[in-house]
Amino acid sequence: MNEQPMGRRAFLLTTSMFTGAVKGANDRIAVAFIGTGVMGSDNLRAAMAQPGVQAVAVCDVYQPNLEKAAAIARQKGHQAREVKDFREILADKSIDAVCISTPDHWHPYMTVEACKAGKDVYVEKPVCLSLNEGQAMIQAVRKYKRVVQAGTWQRSGAHFQKACEIVRSGMLGKVAFARTWIYNNMPAEGIGNPGDGVAPPGLDWDLWLGPSPQRTFNPNRFGVYPKAYSYFRYFWDYAGGQVTDSGVHMIDIVQMAFGEAMPKSVSALGGKYWLRDNSETPDTLQIAFDYTGFLGSWEHRCNNTEGNPARLMGITFHGTNGTLYVDRNRYQFTPEKGADLPASEMKRVADPHPLHWANFIDCVRSRQKPNSDIESCVRSSQTCLLGNASYRAKTRVDWDDAKQIVKQSEAHQYLYREYRKPWKLEV
Repeated sequence: MNEQPMGRRAFLLTTSMFTGAVKGANDRIAVAFIGTGVMGSDNLRAAMAQPGVQAVAVCDVYQPNLEKAAAIARQKGHQAREVKDFREILADKSIDAVCISTPDHWHPYMTVEACKAGKDVYVEKPVCLSLNEGQAMIQAVRKYKRVVQAGTWQRSGAHFQKACEIVRSGMLGKVAFARTWIYNNMPAEGIGNPGDGVAPPGLDWDLWLGPSPQRTFNPNRFGVYPKAYSYFRYFWDYAGGQVTDSGVHMIDIVQMAFGEAMPKSVSALGGKYWLRDNSETPDTLQIAFDYTGFLGSWEHRCNNTEGNPARLMGITFHGTNGTLYVDRNRYQFTPEKGADLPASEMKRVADPHPLHWANFIDCVRSRQKPNSDIESCVRSSQTCLLGNASYRAKTRVDWDDAKQIVKQSEAHQYLYREYRKPWKLEV
């Protein structure tokens, strides 16, 4: 890309807060669901549990997913029409909001177009795969005064919120290191090595690819299997591997705890040291994030869990007074020897995912900023993208947050995306 995105702070100075019509508590909110795979179906269920929400349409380029989602809606008394092309959803003025749970490469375009169509948006994470996409999303949300909630639902969890309060309170003392991770142990065959072939019946492969490069159909690039969590996330055209899939959740909480901090430099090392499949993203990766005042890290591996399934994904904040561990079920504070502080623990009291949807629907009615406003998730997504760019370019990357640019030109090819014609990302 020749043009660099305008600075975040400079842009925000030129925009105003949300305004617009306020819906009453009893007004029906018509929601359509674009992308109805594993996460899309979960979002459909969580949304239908909210008072006043009506699932009016489901949309997917894969007929089995479409039929499954329509059946889920009917089970809850919602008559959702089945649509294959998302543009039909965006053109329908009777729809108030859309949920975008497609593969990652579609998130920016659909969000921008939904905002232009006057719809509020719940969009899955990561919200973008490039710097230019993230800035376009922020600009569209502010320009068209829409409510956009990103799928980093941990921000709506009480124990995550409390953990962030503990970090900000100074109870931990000086925090110089925060660690995030996900571990699993899978066979070396991984997702296998299927050859290219013909798309299955009921799949519009060209529309699935959308703005990503033209590719011959491969079962793993599509990756939709009944007992699998879609494999598209392991290919650079559509996603960013483990760090943009799971890491964004953990890194998002670290940055929330430190006032939406961004790293000033990022260094990553890793590779495919275990898996023998056709996935492209690393199976083993370590990323160091140099924030102002502390060091953050992300790591993942695919062939070892330390024998502890209770700690497969989490965060530890390491301070002079003690260590705060937090995962999706609890947080636990362990004081340092000699620190005059009691050990403490808080377990999850409610599933944050439905609470995240409740927050979104409340904000659709009130026009307030949601818990995972677009800007916070763009920043968390950017941090993951910087890590991947460092790994792929084999260099440290230095981030200028005011200008929204990376100094190392060799990393730019991994941080900006061109869309396949005829798709254009235009605010």
